[in-house]
Amino acid sequence: MKIVIYFAATALFGFAAAGVHQHAHEILHQKRHEGVLERNAKEAPENVSCGCTTSWTTYYGEPTLIQPVENTTTLHSTSYMTESLTITPTSAAAYTTSSVPPLATEEPTKAPVQASHQPLPPPPKIPAPPAEHNIKPAKQSAKKPSSPPDTQHLAAAGSQWCMTYSPYTSAGGCKPSNSIEADIVSIARKGFSSVRLYSTDCSGLPTVASVARSHGLNLVLGVYVSESGIAAARPQIKDIIIWADGNWQGIEMVVVGNEAIFNHFCTAGELASFIQEAKSAFSAAGYTGPVTTTETVETLTENAGVLCSVMDIAAANIHPFFNDGVSANMAGNFVADQLELLAKVCPGKEGVYNLETGWPNKGSPNGAAVPGSWEQEVAIRSIQEHAGGKSAFFSFVDDAWKDEGEFGVERNFGCGQLF
Repeated sequence: MKIVIYFAATALFGFAAAGVHQHAHEILHQKRHEGVLERNAKEAPENVSCGCTTSWTTYYGEPTLIQPVENTTTLHSTSYMTESLTITPTSAAAYTTSSVPPLATEEPTKAPVQASHQPLPPPPKIPAPPAEHNIKPAKQSAKKPSSPPDTQHLAAAGSQWCMTYSPYTSAGGCKPSNSIEADIVSIARKGFSSVRLYSTDCSGLPTVASVARSHGLNLVLGVYVSESGIAAARPQIKDIIIWADGNWQGIEMVVVGNEAIFNHFCTAGELASFIQEAKSAFSAAGYTGPVTTTETVETLTENAGVLCSVMDIAAANIHPFFNDGVSANMAGNFVADQLELLAKVCPGKEGVYNLETGWPNKGSPNGAAVPGSWEQEVAIRSIQEHAGGKSAFFSFVDDAWKDEGEFGVERNFGCGQLF
């Protein structure tokens, strides 16, 4: 289907379709056990002849302007001309998922300890894409709880708030505790203040969450809703309460569901009731922080009347790559605009957050969205600049246990090496 992206200034329901990232990213707890896939070395960018001497590892100085293509939009800072651009998003029906193994029952399989990288400070300017890509910039196209949750500790500034983390080996098993600790230590040393978990499987709370706490990281905890539905997700609420044991320090938020409506795992009404159930249980256990869910901006727009009233903060997964008019150097502008739209979809919330975002380092192009190592770094730096303080970067390492998905990119979002 074709959708039209409008501008942030456009009326609320005029831009409902703008938020779709059109990907049912291979569900984080649907693992295939068909063997370890070796990852290919990241490709180095091609040399570009521009009549001067340059190095692709240097990103200082003013960005090189690209000659705009006829009838496309010329970008001036973060403003857009009042034209509309018709794009063709991918269809959600094109994605397949694999079956879910029993949670937290797998024997840990040995995996190499994740190497720690030295932090890479972002350059002062975002480099322009190479001329041969000929990439065009993309254009951009709704009750408070009686007792407001405590959101004072949530991130409000900076360029790298949170990193997503899944404790799985490349074959889909659970990582051993020593490997998990090495990963979490690396995330902390890279300068992140928080880590996001999607579920409680693979002993995620006593291993990942406890280690994160011990190294000064705050936590975004998850109650994952799979294709098995709400009933199968309910025990995770008890898991979190038992693990916390009354100590909720450092728990920034609890996210109930991750694109559960988008993936047709439950209805909006079912999810809203489950969120209320979770909020009541957590509150009774002494938790006073926010509880929310996350979907695509489009899905939240379509279900705002049902979901916004039970969400303590507005949150969405915003993936620029899955919008075919968005090039890598425009990723940050796109995310920032979508966050503004999200604030209008669910107004009056204590915060607006992007709980999953990134760019693939390998795969096939989606229109102007081109995957690659160079493009990934450009996109990540752009997101850092425009929305890094309210974004959870996806993901720490490549996820070889996933299916390749549309454009062959689902395994290739690992970006931890860039920080």
